[in-house]
Amino acid sequence: MRYSPSCEKTRTLHLKDVFLSVKEFFHFAIPSAVMACLEWWSFEILVLMSGLLPNSKLETSVLSICLSSDSLHYTISFGISVAASTRISNELGAGNPQAAQIATLVSMLIALVETLIA
Repeated sequence: MRYSPSCEKTRTLHLKDVFLSVKEFFHFAIPSAVMACLEWWSFEILVLMSGLLPNSKLETSVLSICLSSDSLHYTISFGISVAASTRISNELGAGNPQAAQIATLVSMLIALVETLIA
């Protein structure tokens, strides 16, 4: 395999830096994972507890519809945030801070419109 000398600096491995950053990664990853698990577990507990209500078949169906629509709105917001993050980081990486600022404002406007529609 041939390597271009123009990308020589991108292939260096610093194993010490990699292992030092793993601790920092888990410092943020574990609380984030616990938070996501608690959120979804609370939804599951809510569904199970809705079975204890007087008209449990209707209540569980309504709760299922509410959770599905909540997931839909979350997915739309998440897609907007991922696209905005990618666009802004690309502009900053290209050295265009003005374009990154415009992309930030546009993504905030899109998020506001989505919030008003939902």
